Amino acid sequence: MSCYLGGLFSKDNLWSRRRWLNSIAILCGAWLGKFSDTDAKDYELSRHEDTLRILVDSILPADDLTPAASTLSVHSQLLAIAQQDATLGRLISQGCGWLEQTYGALSALNTAQIEQLLQAMSVADWESGPRVFFHEIRDRSVQLYYADSRSWAGLAVNRPPQYLGYPAAVEK
Repeated sequence: MSCYLGGLFSKDNLWSRRRWLNSIAILCGAWLGKFSDTDAKDYELSRHEDTLRILVDSILPADDLTPAASTLSVHSQLLAIAQQDATLGRLISQGCGWLEQTYGALSALNTAQIEQLLQAMSVADWESGPRVFFHEIRDRSVQLYYADSRSWAGLAVNRPPQYLGYPAAVEK
């Protein structure tokens, strides 16, 4: 196994088996809380802001009716929550650090490459670091995005899509 993502990147950026396993161990360790809470406070989450912004915008891009996630400050909200939630702080720090170390600046990748990267992360082994990181960031981003009324443009709702659910649809 010389590269998890096939021919997506140049040979200089291919993942070796050791690098891949090390990345998984780091991310799983962050997810499982193997680091102390004081370690999480030492992470400089703000240095990962650009990577997180590109990540959430790739998950929730702008379209004709709705803004991109970063327009609604989803990445900033995630970082603010991570300052109070040590587990999320570790996950963001380790996950974004892994992306930056492996691929460099995500801004250097084109849309197709980022989509391929997200696809690979989303279908990685269930408890692998990349999959845990992707799903946690995706789930939290979607939650924060749709909590903002500016994301509802074009939807037939006047409140967040969940919490109260859709009683009218259930009653039919």
